[in-house]
Amino acid sequence: FHGLFLVKHFCSLGDDVYVLNRGNYKPDYDLKINHLIADRNNKGNLKKVLGNIKFDVVIDNNGYNPTQLNIILKLIHGRCSHYIFTSSIAVYLKPFSDHKLKENDKKKVQNEFYSPKVKNYALDKFYAEDALHKNSFNLKYTILRLPDVFGENDFLGKLLFFYYRFKDGGKILLEKEVERFNLIYVKDLVRIFDKVVQNEACYGKAINIADPNAYTYDMFFSKIYGSLYSKGKLFLIPARKMEELKYFPLFPWGPEVDTSLSERLLGKINFTPLDRWGPKTLKWELENLKDKTSDIEYKKTRERELELIKSIKRL
Repeated sequence: FHGLFLVKHFCSLGDDVYVLNRGNYKPDYDLKINHLIADRNNKGNLKKVLGNIKFDVVIDNNGYNPTQLNIILKLIHGRCSHYIFTSSIAVYLKPFSDHKLKENDKKKVQNEFYSPKVKNYALDKFYAEDALHKNSFNLKYTILRLPDVFGENDFLGKLLFFYYRFKDGGKILLEKEVERFNLIYVKDLVRIFDKVVQNEACYGKAINIADPNAYTYDMFFSKIYGSLYSKGKLFLIPARKMEELKYFPLFPWGPEVDTSLSERLLGKINFTPLDRWGPKTLKWELENLKDKTSDIEYKKTRERELELIKSIKRL
């Protein structure tokens, strides 16, 4: 969802903005955009739609595997000044760590335990990054590794899920080993992208991008949900146990990452405090995602969580 914020930001600067997608969604894009409709997995279709357009910057927000990257790289090399690949801290394949993970820690952890729900996605991103490093067609490129992104217009309803768990008196089932984690607010992320675009200091680098203020579960829930939350509403179990029970958190919370490289390359960034963006995002979700509570999968997840907590307590 942060792509919509990026589009609006660069349009507001007067840039000539192109958006390429399959045309399945009709978001409130600025009327000044150039809308290219194509399936990126279909090389012929993509080649035809891109034509001979030259780009100063290409921001690839939905490249998930090496095949997709190789297709786009072959088509834009020689007519793109800077390619930015949106990756994920999932490439570290660790839900938690005993230290802040630096960018070069990626190569050391590919055989580590990781949630089966996320592992395929994480491995695809892992190898997509490798494909870019090895075969960039001499493109100037930057890899941005993001944690979970929060903010208004997030249609996944992550904060809404916890809100109704607290409201119905249930507990939240979480991985015990996750002590601290990073997040980022969507509007802060947009400002970072703006600093990365055509920034020579970022060329050829993979960079952790996150609010450097790491959080605990308690900090996260108390700052967003206030009096609705209490520590007693968290139910922590070992990650391996959670895997055995075939229950997976709504999203991976960790690991904690080291953001010193981004601070060195991009300068100081004033990140929006969690107690400002958290309640505001929850308010947006409550007002705009009311139908989410009747979604079958959404309800199943809540019911499954409640059942598991009851069964674990009996054990």
